[in-house]
Amino acid sequence: MRKNVCIGLLTALVSLCPFLLEAQQIDIGNDETKPVEERILYSRQNSLSATLHTQGLGFAFQIGRIRSIHKLTEWEFGLYTLRSLKQIRILNAMQFGTRSYVYGKLNEVCVVRGGYGQQRRIYGKPYWGGVELRWLYAAGVSLAVMKPYYYSVKVMQPVGDGSYKKVETYQTFDSVASWIEIIGRAPFKEGLNTLHFAPGGYFKSGLVFDIGRQKTRVQSIETGAAIECFPTGISLMADPKDLSKHPKQRLFCTFYLSYRWGRRLN
Repeated sequence: MRKNVCIGLLTALVSLCPFLLEAQQIDIGNDETKPVEERILYSRQNSLSATLHTQGLGFAFQIGRIRSIHKLTEWEFGLYTLRSLKQIRILNAMQFGTRSYVYGKLNEVCVVRGGYGQQRRIYGKPYWGGVELRWLYAAGVSLAVMKPYYYSVKVMQPVGDGSYKKVETYQTFDSVASWIEIIGRAPFKEGLNTLHFAPGGYFKSGLVFDIGRQKTRVQSIETGAAIECFPTGISLMADPKDLSKHPKQRLFCTFYLSYRWGRRLN
């Protein structure tokens, strides 16, 4: 059965080859029918991108130079969030209007990236439109900005007569042993005065599908994988087997999907 399916697919592909070759040849000699702005060879490409990856999301902008119809080089600068794959959000149903929290979370992490890359054309777009396919690869430096994750909790606080009372306060997971109740996540401003940094580097590679209808506008979908390394390590979550341990992760491998939009100009 599998053999017959493979033979059928191979036969269909061979049958379509003449039409595909003909489609490539139709692209030759039709520039005179295009508008003036579609016939100009542009030298620059600037774009913005929104990214969703397996451990967060991010935004970036790219400044590119069009070297030829087959090659584009660009500088990329972006900001991305980074979270643990193990984290689970919890909501205190006993308290009204509380914020959800992640039990065991140690830091909130944002990564600033700056790098250089290239795009190589694999398949050009026919004159009537369609999709152009390119291969992209880029590498650069990363800087992880870590803000301690604070919880809104209730603890027992001593008073002057030797007794104790319940007090609501903001604490990190280092003080989990003294907690009586977790109310929720603390406001984002908590911990901004105790930021930590971890330098690193990244490499990514993927495919770019140019779906734009106008030559002057950038509209594309990018998908691929990225590897990022921080030699000093990043602590995202406490060890579930021993909450007193804060393991550090140095290597991150993520898959991503991006949407780009921008302009081509001279």
